[in-house]
Amino acid sequence: MTDIPKLATEPSDEQNKLSQIAQELPQETEAPEAIPYVISFARYKNKLCEIDGLGKNKGNMALSILKEIGTKVFSRADFQRHNIKTDGITNNSEYKKLYNGLAPDIEVRELFLQGTGRIFYFDIEPERILYIVAIRENHLETDKVRR
Repeated sequence: MTDIPKLATEPSDEQNKLSQIAQELPQETEAPEAIPYVISFARYKNKLCEIDGLGKNKGNMALSILKEIGTKVFSRADFQRHNIKTDGITNNSEYKKLYNGLAPDIEVRELFLQGTGRIFYFDIEPERILYIVAIRENHLETDKVRR
């Protein structure tokens, strides 16, 4: 907590006004709850990237969703509040590629674009960081039967 200078606690020369010193006290830092998610590409998997192939509508939607997350999403509950459709994915079949190299306690999720387009990500809510793992024009083929 900031110590209030003694001069700031004394009455002002002018009635109903704060002294000049009180007006110049530093403002408290913003509450962490007021800071939106930061979007990071530090864990992006270039081999799975299809961002170049995103159709115009999917590209616009991806940018719009990321902009909304970076300006209006302050918690996981805000995804639903802002009608940003997400879902968790399991660490099996083709999804294993997305989990490769991530810590075992990470849950990769998908943001829905139009049709089969997806943004795969995970977030660290206490730090308000959303890590983009892959942006795909086409969803991964999870129904493949491996022999």
